[in-house]
Amino acid sequence: MQTLTIRQKEILEYLRDYQAEHGYPPSFRETAGYFKINLGTVQDHLKALARKGHLRREVNRSRGLRLIPSPGPLRTVPLYGAIPAGDPRQIEEAAEGYVSLPETWARGAEVFLLRVRGESMSPYILTGDQVIVRRQDHLPQGAVGVFRVGEEITLKRFYQEKDEIILKGEHPGFPPLILKGRDLSTISILGKVIGIYRPMEIG
Repeated sequence: MQTLTIRQKEILEYLRDYQAEHGYPPSFRETAGYFKINLGTVQDHLKALARKGHLRREVNRSRGLRLIPSPGPLRTVPLYGAIPAGDPRQIEEAAEGYVSLPETWARGAEVFLLRVRGESMSPYILTGDQVIVRRQDHLPQGAVGVFRVGEEITLKRFYQEKDEIILKGEHPGFPPLILKGRDLSTISILGKVIGIYRPMEIG
């Protein structure tokens, strides 16, 4: 699973749609004309898609692209920018890219990815991890969730007592966030963490 930029996602969808309609992929020039970009830019995007495992470029062959079939049903989900797992920080609202997840990972629900920054959830969730979040507005006791507190976003474990909500990290060096009284109106649950993707760089 590798992140696609918005443009890479658009080009990949165009290639798939074109091949489904015509039985063969578009040429580089047709792709450039469709998106109104130059050939060099198209080639850069196609190299990236090949590197990320979505297609194979076949040199010295007309329409030298071969789409690589998915191993199973996939879901394209948005990846949002860095999310804190220490002190709350404001999150970028716009997706920074898209990732193809196996449908079984999504479990039929609406999901998104958030990139983690901070160490309060270590050693289980680390800086750079991408957490898979199922959108929902309620959580069971002890679940790991994504929360909006005021204008900021944080990732913590959820506990609810009679008169307060406790958002707690895993690392003992980070104090819990305790909300009570008027502060309870400032919190909303954005979703439950149902998985973790930890990118690896080899080489």
